[in-house]
Amino acid sequence: MKLYELTQEFESLFESLDDMDGEDMEQAWFDTLESIEAEFDEKAENIAVFIKELTADIKAIKDEEHKQAERRRAKEHHVERLKAYLLGAMNATHRETIDGTRARVSVRSNAESPRFADEEKFVMWAIANADDLLTYPQPKISKTAVKDYIRAGGEIPGVTLERSQSVIIK
Repeated sequence: MKLYELTQEFESLFESLDDMDGEDMEQAWFDTLESIEAEFDEKAENIAVFIKELTADIKAIKDEEHKQAERRRAKEHHVERLKAYLLGAMNATHRETIDGTRARVSVRSNAESPRFADEEKFVMWAIANADDLLTYPQPKISKTAVKDYIRAGGEIPGVTLERSQSVIIK
């Protein structure tokens, strides 16, 4: 029997409690309850064990993602260093193009882009003189601050504090 079927059995059993007449029927009712509880507990435990396995898989995947991201970043840095090395060598030898059989290498002049001697000083200048040269991140709700504000007696339209429930598996 599945967990949801056992849950329905519980509901039906408790609905029939009021209709009990006699000790024999009550004993049968309690025996049935004990049987359903045992099976329910077993199913719930199996689900909890499966959740623990999935949680372990998630952790292993996250760890592997982290390792792969580190490998990717290392290779990206290696590519950038090799490109700078190749550009320096080509500039030193005054070569614009190398046309090989497996690769074609050419030096390109990119579009102009600003270079900042001190980005922090520029930001301070832009705030005071030309704020439109800056972009700002989207605002993000601080749920802790909102909760503290409401607990302190503040009211915010459309916001309430609610307590939820969760299952803890160890």
